[in-house]
Amino acid sequence: MYTQGAFVIVLNESQQILLVKRKDVPLWDLPGGRVDPGESAVREVLEETGYNAALSAKIGVYQRPKFQDEQHVFFGSITGGQAVADGTETARLKWVSPERLPLFMVPNRKRQINDFKNGAQDVNVTVKDRGLLAAIDLLKRRLGK
Repeated sequence: MYTQGAFVIVLNESQQILLVKRKDVPLWDLPGGRVDPGESAVREVLEETGYNAALSAKIGVYQRPKFQDEQHVFFGSITGGQAVADGTETARLKWVSPERLPLFMVPNRKRQINDFKNGAQDVNVTVKDRGLLAAIDLLKRRLGK
């Protein structure tokens, strides 16, 4: 059975994307995470950033068979709330230009952001995880961390 994740690409008025720096692994990520039945991407955004959000579109579903993981990526906007300075899962928030994404990001996020920039909606993608960050992610999952 696949784990389910929900992540949101949130833009501000300057067309910058909201990123969160994770506490568990010092990488930049989209707001979101694993969702259990009854949870939503909107709740994940609030929990990690302090912002209320509304979803506008579904960018796609990204399946990672090697990890038995499925990530649902949405586009949304802020409707209220206030940024958290230091959350339980989030070390830092940052607004960045989609053309100047940080070097150290969670695997596949740049691809998902590029799909968004290219106008993708409701795509289904099977991701072939490769590289050092994917290997570390797989090892962590197998060790139960």
